[in-house]
Amino acid sequence: MARIRKENINTSFFHIMVQGNNKEYIFNCTEDIEKYIKIMKATKEEINTIILAYCIMNNHAHILIHEENTENLIKYMHKVNLLYAKYYNKKYNRVGYVFRDRYKTQPIYSEKHLLTCVRYIHNNPVKADICEKASQYKYSSYDSNPFFTNTEIEKNIRKNINTKEDSSSKEKEQFIFMENEENKEEQCKELLQKILNEKNITKEELTQEEETINLLIKRLKLESGISYRMLENILGINRKKLRRIENKLDSTKYNT
Repeated sequence: MARIRKENINTSFFHIMVQGNNKEYIFNCTEDIEKYIKIMKATKEEINTIILAYCIMNNHAHILIHEENTENLIKYMHKVNLLYAKYYNKKYNRVGYVFRDRYKTQPIYSEKHLLTCVRYIHNNPVKADICEKASQYKYSSYDSNPFFTNTEIEKNIRKNINTKEDSSSKEKEQFIFMENEENKEEQCKELLQKILNEKNITKEELTQEEETINLLIKRLKLESGISYRMLENILGINRKKLRRIENKLDSTKYNT
């Protein structure tokens, strides 16, 4: 499960993605999809969580949630997935995990990203060539989305969401949806391993190899367009150190 560290969260809007274990189908038929939606809606009423958008596909689902209390968000997703897993295992006479890593969480910090996320969620079936228009897909919130019909929710969104850009920030993180980010991360890990093999060093030894680190930064950013945040996760090196190394070596190269 994507753990939510409260000290790092300054938003009440979250894009959730649940995915089948090993990316297998977990919503095999209409009955399965309708069961998950029923559980989502019943649990929403119980915990008093607001669902702004959702879309249920065959092997994954997207849910956009507004929740002030992160503990309630965790409780909500835990109960929804637990109830569905029990239903799924009983129906198909199986045991074991149904969901991959339980679920992934992506905080949303601006109104622009929120609107982009709503469109992205509803357009999943179009992207998968299931239908030509998002409005044609039955198992999403496209036609009943409270974000577009409930003015109180819209007021709450504009009241709570942080739409101000931090002008002091040296890095403007690009908003990348989770599937795309996951694919980029896999590609980057492959490239990292390739360079480690070429240099005959381990990932632990990499921290002392500034030239190699700079090479990785250049190649990973050029080939995948990833952020320092993801570089930090992949390389295991603090992003401040990554910037310092890149700036130091670039400056040296420029002045020679």
